[in-house]
Amino acid sequence: MKRPLTAGLFVLLSSLPGFVGAQTTASAPPGGVVRWAASGAGCVFKDEAVPSLGGDCLLTIDLDDRGTLTAERTVNGQRETLDIVVDDYPYREQRLTIKDTRRVNVNEEDAARAAEERKRIVATFERRSLRSFQLPLAQPLERLPRGGRFGARRIINGEPRSPHTGADYAANQGTPVLAAADGVVRLAEEHFFGGNSVFLDHGDGLITMYLHLHEIFVDPGESVTRGSVIGTVGSTGRSTGPHLHFGIRWRGARVDPAFLLQPERISTVQPASE
Repeated sequence: MKRPLTAGLFVLLSSLPGFVGAQTTASAPPGGVVRWAASGAGCVFKDEAVPSLGGDCLLTIDLDDRGTLTAERTVNGQRETLDIVVDDYPYREQRLTIKDTRRVNVNEEDAARAAEERKRIVATFERRSLRSFQLPLAQPLERLPRGGRFGARRIINGEPRSPHTGADYAANQGTPVLAAADGVVRLAEEHFFGGNSVFLDHGDGLITMYLHLHEIFVDPGESVTRGSVIGTVGSTGRSTGPHLHFGIRWRGARVDPAFLLQPERISTVQPASE
């Protein structure tokens, strides 16, 4: 990824005489979000410009991030840095039994298909368009049950698999699935693992994903509004029963949806000057 112009400008400014720095430290779990408050300025994080949201920088921690991550910004000519220490991996193990063993022990043909689908998905994650959402996001189901297992280390049919990157919400087949915010449909298709899947682009690198659907009611390129029905709950793809897998990528980071559905859970870091 090319280093954005704002990131290069920050490096140039920070090397000038008299450019004073203020440093703050915070912590966050893998898959978490940190709010760097009150400057009104954007910042640079992971070599990418992050525009302010409501005057704050919201910084996304990926599920695989480890160690210390540093964000930077310039306020009134002064350099500020925020060191985010990523907490130990907090998520538990989850054991699942999938009856359709073809979707567990994948043959060469299905693996090739999944790889092609993955290319289209990754291209969607890399998009950056103008923001069209506000927080909190809307619930993807009218009545949202307790959901989770985000980050769970999954053991499927006795074999270790990749961690769970979304929140699962059990619901009856046919339950309407709702768009979490205004956006554009980037993918609306059947996937080998995700089953019937819809990916919505809300701008600023925020992509919401709705997997294992029974029906899809939208098409690629279509604009949707917050709360509109985009499909129904199902059990397609690699699934143990009817439920909605609701996933979020924000600027490439796999984020626990709970933080954007309930943004009061996001830790807020005040400027060093306060």
